[in-house]
Amino acid sequence: MTMASSSMNMLMLPQLRCALAPELRQSLTLLQMTSVDLFSYLREVEQDNPLIQLEDVEWLSYESKQRRGVGYRTDGADIAAFRTERETLEQTLLTQIRLTDAPLEVKRAAAFLAGSLDESGYLDIGLNEAAACMGLVIGVVEAGLRLLHTLEPAGIAATSLKECLLLQASRDTCAPTFVEELIQRHLGDIAKGRFKVIAKSLRICEQEIEYAVRYLRGLHHRPGLRYGHSDVSYAIAEIKLRRTACGIGFAVRDTAPFRVSYHASALDTRVGSLEWRAWVAAKRKEAAALDGMLRFRKSTLIEITAAIAVQQHRFMDEGTAAIRPLKLEQIAAETGFHLSTVSRAVRGKYVDTPFGVLPIPLFFSSGLICGSGEEVSSRAVKHRIRGLIAGENKRRPFTDARLAALLHEEGVSISRRTVAKYREEERIPPSTYRAMTQ
Repeated sequence: MTMASSSMNMLMLPQLRCALAPELRQSLTLLQMTSVDLFSYLREVEQDNPLIQLEDVEWLSYESKQRRGVGYRTDGADIAAFRTERETLEQTLLTQIRLTDAPLEVKRAAAFLAGSLDESGYLDIGLNEAAACMGLVIGVVEAGLRLLHTLEPAGIAATSLKECLLLQASRDTCAPTFVEELIQRHLGDIAKGRFKVIAKSLRICEQEIEYAVRYLRGLHHRPGLRYGHSDVSYAIAEIKLRRTACGIGFAVRDTAPFRVSYHASALDTRVGSLEWRAWVAAKRKEAAALDGMLRFRKSTLIEITAAIAVQQHRFMDEGTAAIRPLKLEQIAAETGFHLSTVSRAVRGKYVDTPFGVLPIPLFFSSGLICGSGEEVSSRAVKHRIRGLIAGENKRRPFTDARLAALLHEEGVSISRRTVAKYREEERIPPSTYRAMTQ
């Protein structure tokens, strides 16, 4: 009996691979940076390379350009810088937790839950999950939650609107005597204005019901919104769009508020040691490469912004309601850039328009089919949903199904679920909540 022997052979197989040059990779990295990130990066490079200097330029200046018959003009623009320095909800709660005489583990659980609240102040994690994360028994976590419920603002760390209202009413000695039963059983009836049904159920006159409803509307349904957030965000518009006599005018910020000066002859490579001359040559090459990368970034932004503006020309007159369906692939085909390059260019960038400083991705939107066969953007549909809700009867607000029906009457085929999705993306509460807050 013989055993077959096996062997390992080394073979050379031809294979095609596409690899980006280091300079191109760095150019794409700079293209993806926001203005704030780019400024920080250039400051670091300036400290390391004596041939590079960031010169202060006019903060509100733009450079004029001309492309494909579309005018670019020099003009000033406002810089949108939004900063919130108020104490956050988590910081407020942690300060109060430290002042309590609760056991250390309960304080620890309460602090963890305080960091797990959403911006509205509602609890965004299950107690079992929280216990597993901290390695505590569920009883300790429940005690930590009860501790949070005793802190300010009242209604914090609730898991639902009903619980939020109950937490506030239970701590208010001036609350109507039957308000807790009203919250428990009749929030839906309040939203629909069915005061007679409530009065019959609770055996109370309608005047008392109306008084209790006014009290409920005075409670904070999203108590966390009164506090700031720890994130500090800045939005600097690199591009300005304006309507001119010849069409749409564009102005592209020249890497403001800085300009890179490339001093090619600042250092002499003819003197010094071999190491010195090699170092100077490397720094000169680095400075030249950075100058080219910034030029690439700027020209790419010009090309892509111009293509977007041509596609969204109605926006300049009518605002966001006139934004038409647009995909990244369309701009990539129009400009000749790769899809990933377009995506990098628009990410985190802002444009100064007659309707405010807006993120460039706002101009990209999916589409819905109208009854006439014309495609309408989801952005326009969201704008219409917001308009319908603004004009609704405040005592009987539109449900998602009713909004879908109204849009269908206007020729937009949309389901109730899609309406609910768009409403949530626009941060508009459901009809029940809207009735409570009016």
